Amino acid sequence: MALAIMDHAASTGVLREVYDRMRERPLPPAYRPKHGGVPGIICAHSLDPQLIPKVFGTSTTLNGAGPLRWHEREQVNATTSRLNQCLY
Repeated sequence: MALAIMDHAASTGVLREVYDRMRERPLPPAYRPKHGGVPGIICAHSLDPQLIPKVFGTSTTLNGAGPLRWHEREQVNATTSRLNQCLY
């Protein structure tokens, strides 16, 4: 059986519920996909729906406070990922 990443349109059950909650979160406009689903970075975690709220709750906590604006935090996150050879 092959496992595949599932988008919002194909999701059901627990994954659909998690996706719907994630779509209701406040996001910068750059993260809102034009197709109305959930951002690809969230879909990439679809193989473990229970982990999605934990991962993004932690990232919201870490990235939500402090003096940096959203785009500055994104630059720090992208640079850190690149230095760690994690090309998300």
